[in-house]
Amino acid sequence: MPHARTDEDRAIVMEAARSIMVHTARRQELITYADLNQQMSRDTDTEPFDLSQDADRDALGALLADVVKEDLLHSRFMLSSVATLSDVEREPGSEFYMLAENLGHLEFGASRERKYAFWAEQLKLTHDHYKRRI
Repeated sequence: MPHARTDEDRAIVMEAARSIMVHTARRQELITYADLNQQMSRDTDTEPFDLSQDADRDALGALLADVVKEDLLHSRFMLSSVATLSDVEREPGSEFYMLAENLGHLEFGASRERKYAFWAEQLKLTHDHYKRRI
C-alpha cells in the first residue's frame, strides 16, 4: 500500500528528489533508486517508499516523472537520468524510457541499444549542465 501523502508533503518530497538528483549530477555521479528513496526520506522526515511493493515503486516513478516534466520547462534533458536501478544495473528503469517516449523524446518501440544510447545522451547532458554550476 503506497504511503498517503498530502499535496504539500508530495511537493516537499519532489523538491528533495530534485535537489538530490542535482547534487548527484554536480558530482558527476549516479544514484540508485533505493539510495534516492532513503535520502529523500531523511531529508524530508517522511516515510520512504516501500520499493518491495509495486504501488510504492509506481508512486516513486510518478514522483520522478513529475520532477522531470517540471524541469523540462526550462531544460533540454531528463534530470532523472542520474537515477539507476542498482550499482550493478547502472541504467534507469523502464519507466524512464516510457516517460521519454510519452514526452516525444524517444521513438516508441526503440531497440534496447537505442534506449541505452538515449539514456547515455541524457546523462551526459545532465552531467554537463550541472558540472558548469559547481
